[in-house]
Amino acid sequence: MRVLMVTREGSEDRRYGLGRSLAPLFAPMNARGVDVRYFCQEDLPAGSLAARQRWVDRCMPLLPARDRDARLNLLRAWLERMQVGLAAARLASREGFTHVHAHDPWLAAGVALGLALRLRGKIRWGFTQHGFGSYSRATHDDGLVQGPRMQRWLRRIERGIAARARWVIAPTSAALDRVGRDLGVATRPAHWHCVPHARPSLAPASPAERAPAREALGLAADDVLVLGVGRLVPLKRFDRVIRACARQQGTRVHLLLLGTGDAAPLERVAGETGFAGRLRMQATDDVTPYFHAADIYMSASSTESFGIANLEALCAGLPAICSAVGGVPEVVGEAAWLVDGETDTLAAALGELLGDASARAAWSARALERARTWPDAQQIADRYVAIYQAA
Repeated sequence: MRVLMVTREGSEDRRYGLGRSLAPLFAPMNARGVDVRYFCQEDLPAGSLAARQRWVDRCMPLLPARDRDARLNLLRAWLERMQVGLAAARLASREGFTHVHAHDPWLAAGVALGLALRLRGKIRWGFTQHGFGSYSRATHDDGLVQGPRMQRWLRRIERGIAARARWVIAPTSAALDRVGRDLGVATRPAHWHCVPHARPSLAPASPAERAPAREALGLAADDVLVLGVGRLVPLKRFDRVIRACARQQGTRVHLLLLGTGDAAPLERVAGETGFAGRLRMQATDDVTPYFHAADIYMSASSTESFGIANLEALCAGLPAICSAVGGVPEVVGEAAWLVDGETDTLAAALGELLGDASARAAWSARALERARTWPDAQQIADRYVAIYQAA
């Protein structure tokens, strides 16, 4: 069995995206005799980006003037996925892969088309839906604006792709149910599966690890570090986390946001609230030292299919405050303080944790117990292999 994992990611996305959750599965899959390879945009042939832009330039005059910018962004997204999917199909055909696992349905469409053009019907393919609900919904929530008519059209396409795929996976049962509702699939088909992300390798910090991690950030012994992790995009609602931290009185609260994106809007919020001197935003390839330095973890996302950073916080034993959206309640259970994500609620929960050391210790214990029982990379790799074998 040879499996080609396909994503649309680049180097920046790998820091916080699928690469971080998929990479731990490769070693246990290899140990079972499965040859697995990761394929993404960085693996495209030279000149691919220029070729894609030429297609955009050719199609641009055909787009209606109304909502042209939104349509142009959608065109770019589809051309990107089709280009990566077609390239993955070429590679799979040329190098004898038996399975192609696309990590969104639009990528799967490119893979399916590429395999059909090469008459490679014996290569099995399927996809994982990482957004909460249909991919048109997920991309729309992420800023790829689509009108109601366009969303209906895209969902019809996705329903067809899901019917042809040998497997459809989502990381939480709630996400899989939402995909079914969005696509009008009343009963969950047998080839649809819920497979969570594996337990991260993070562990609670020892005193020998925590002290240098905090020192590297310039934190004093009585400073409180709140940590947020994710892309700096509106749906993560980090602006609310900043405001919640800024409202805390009589404490030395600092906020660290690990992620890439446009930091300017968040810097403005910090300036408006008088929190600018205590906010830090940065990118990293290794989140472990920052989880070890942190005291409290916060997530205010408006949508999450899973929320891998939330699970990492539990593994690190951090008291966690998370918005109860999408698949988050299914992942964290009773091990994180679930809130509605509004600024007032976030600020109140944070204030209570700051003022009660015993509450922080209790939430930390819950987090570690939840993490202890979460399936590890070997167990999740076994689930994937079983799905591929059934295909």
